[in-house]
Amino acid sequence: MLVTKDTKISKILKEKPEAIDVIAAINPNFKKLQNPILRRSLATRVSVKDAARIGKVPVNDFLKALEHAGFEVELVSGDFQNTSELSVMPPDFSGKKIVKLDVRPIINKGKDPFGYINKTAKKIKPGQVLLIINDFEPIPLVEYLIGKNFVHWMTQDAQGNYLSYFKLNCKKPGLLQRLFGKNNVPCKYHDIHPKSTKKKTDTTEKKAVFVNNENENFELIKQQYKGQMPEVDVRHLEMPMPMQTILERLETLPEDQALFVHHKRIPQFLLPELEKRGFTLVTKEISPDYTYLIIYRKPKDN
Repeated sequence: MLVTKDTKISKILKEKPEAIDVIAAINPNFKKLQNPILRRSLATRVSVKDAARIGKVPVNDFLKALEHAGFEVELVSGDFQNTSELSVMPPDFSGKKIVKLDVRPIINKGKDPFGYINKTAKKIKPGQVLLIINDFEPIPLVEYLIGKNFVHWMTQDAQGNYLSYFKLNCKKPGLLQRLFGKNNVPCKYHDIHPKSTKKKTDTTEKKAVFVNNENENFELIKQQYKGQMPEVDVRHLEMPMPMQTILERLETLPEDQALFVHHKRIPQFLLPELEKRGFTLVTKEISPDYTYLIIYRKPKDN
């Protein structure tokens, strides 16, 4: 197996479970991956380059450790160790209510903090700031909340803990928006497109087509991938494990296959994650608590 800077840690561990000991030896924070629950949840979100940044080691050092474990690796050119200073808390936080969530106890108990963070973030109001405390830099979390219309700053306390501050991106409407009545980015937790409002609208419309075409298109896709469609049932899993299980299966899904999922409902939080990975889906509701999903790669020309 070839490992590059973009290879997910979960894919490495699926290929060679014993590689967890090699990774754990790189940095104490990686020992948390030895917990099966955290390994299934955190490792799916972290690539080699992310892990190297979290562990404060050069990417090539990380890759060379994996090479010694028997992997074929692709070293990067101009490798560096991240020594950039973290930005400080901005002055406009004064007077705002800080909603604090310390995820260290959650992780130390072997639980996935994502569900707790997501639940808290959804309740954040424009006049509030979400503060998440962790003992390592939460790179996947930052990317996820930025995609939910947050801006962020990060610093460290005297003990070296990472303090990540998130504030809703409440932009004031510009002159052209006021003149032409264009809608601004809503000041709330929601999925956004990082480039433009128009593309966000197009993406939403595309998702709606795939979610709502429950009959003809579902059967068409089902027939197209007949015999090339492994199945997974996530109905019995507690949140957020259904999404993590699906994403983990998609990482190793062959190019010519689709994934058939037995789910309780259409998983809204999964949709933007599929979009980022180049997947889409069709659905078919069997009953109020039972839905079929077929997840497959978007055509190359999309």
